[in-house]
Parts: sequence; structure tokens; C-alpha cells
Amino acid sequence: MGYLKEENGRSSSTRLMFFIGSAWTMLICSYLVVIKDITPASLIATFTAMQGVWIGLKLGQKPMEQKK
Repeated sequence: MGYLKEENGRSSSTRLMFFIGSAWTMLICSYLVVIKDITPASLIATFTAMQGVWIGLKLGQKPMEQKK
């Protein structure tokens, strides 16, 4: 998968974590809708909170990397 590679061609563990975490978030939210029958407002709040962790990780990665 080209998406999981950085511009220099190396594999990116943060992108992999973002991909897996996003899939996990969608799976959990799907479970909550189908099995637990939660309200739309609760679904939005849950999805936003869970996905915010993965987005924050990805956004925080670039400034912490040292450029050579």
C-alpha cells in the first residue's frame, strides 16, 4: 500500500496506527448503532472523541519529527 509509506519511501508506523485506529473506531461505532441502538447525538460524540485521538496523533507527528 502506497498510503502507508512516507514521501521518502519508508514505512510509516504512525500512518499504520491511524489506519487501524480509524477502522477500530468505525467498528465500535457500528456495533453501538446496530446492537446498542444509541442516539445519533451519542454516536456523533463517541465517534468524534475516539477519532480525535487518531487525528491528534497524526497532527502531532510532523512537528515532533526532526528535519535533517
